[in-house]
Amino acid sequence: MAIAIANANGTRYGLTATVWTQDVGRAVRLARRVQAGQIAVDTLGDGGPAGAIGAPFGGYKHSGFGRSMGPDYLEDWTQVKCVVINAA
Repeated sequence: MAIAIANANGTRYGLTATVWTQDVGRAVRLARRVQAGQIAVDTLGDGGPAGAIGAPFGGYKHSGFGRSMGPDYLEDWTQVKCVVINAA
């Protein structure tokens, strides 16, 4: 898992990431450590708010400025992360 996190965080960008696993605990641990504004678990990140209507959308690092959608767009100086888990 450490290599996957290092690879994910070793880029200048951090808009979205996708995690595929059957272990929800592992998915949450990975989502906390990956520097991306949106993380989809066991579903495709489609470039939008991962199917979560009204969820914050925006990236970390060189992937845009601030957030759009949801109340978090007012807090441009925070790092918000959206994690969507397909529990079906």
